[in-house]
Amino acid sequence: MEENKLDLSEIRKEIDGVNKELLSLLIKRLQLCSDVAEYKKERGLPIYVPEREKAILDWAEEAAGPEFAPYARRFFEQIMALGRDYESGVMGASGSAELVATRPDALLTERMILLPLDDGDAKPVFSLLSDEETMNGLYLSTRETEEQAVQFIHEEGKEPNLALKIILRGNSQYAGILLLKPDPDLPEKILISVALTKECRGQGYLTELLPLISKIAAERLSAESVWAYVPDEQIYTLRAFFKAGYQVASVLSLPDRNFQVIYQNCAQTHEA
Repeated sequence: MEENKLDLSEIRKEIDGVNKELLSLLIKRLQLCSDVAEYKKERGLPIYVPEREKAILDWAEEAAGPEFAPYARRFFEQIMALGRDYESGVMGASGSAELVATRPDALLTERMILLPLDDGDAKPVFSLLSDEETMNGLYLSTRETEEQAVQFIHEEGKEPNLALKIILRGNSQYAGILLLKPDPDLPEKILISVALTKECRGQGYLTELLPLISKIAAERLSAESVWAYVPDEQIYTLRAFFKAGYQVASVLSLPDRNFQVIYQNCAQTHEA
């Protein structure tokens, strides 16, 4: 019996057929996103709903099976990112973000807006605080409820601390939180912690944020230096800090991992 041979042109025809189906389904999904956007706009609801997206990603991985799980997750991450962008256009979120940027307490970078955390941020903050990977990076314990997230907001925002939310200027997406705390024994020494959402990691936001952090620490908290504890395994995070001029002061060795204790003198930053 003659063995069947694969015909590349026939395979490509099948792929073209699948592409047509995918395009049709993408358009249908975006049209549904438009309906969702109108609903959210009328009720003042946020575009980004992390628990909803997590549920979809978890479902995609499980439904795809072990062989295709990581590809299914990446596929749906991109699909949902497109949906958020489309919803933003329907809701006029870019204009909303620019309006927020005019607030007197807003701090700006090219792509981000920083504002004080408040109780209305409980849901997105809880999404970060309930994520074990994110909390491990900050060496903090996870939170189990939104009420605990509100308590966290209150505690971290007590003077002289600063607790800020990070919003993307392009689409009003919640990008993360920034915490600044003076050392109790040396108030001129400021400890900083940055937690970005998974969707916003690896896109240069931390690199863009670091100069502003030093400025905030110096001008608002009279800091002489800013410090951070970064796990050894977070190579790209360390690279961003080093690129911004941070230096290693020491290594904090714990039973389960090591942290690089890094710092930057604010005076050197302003001179640069």
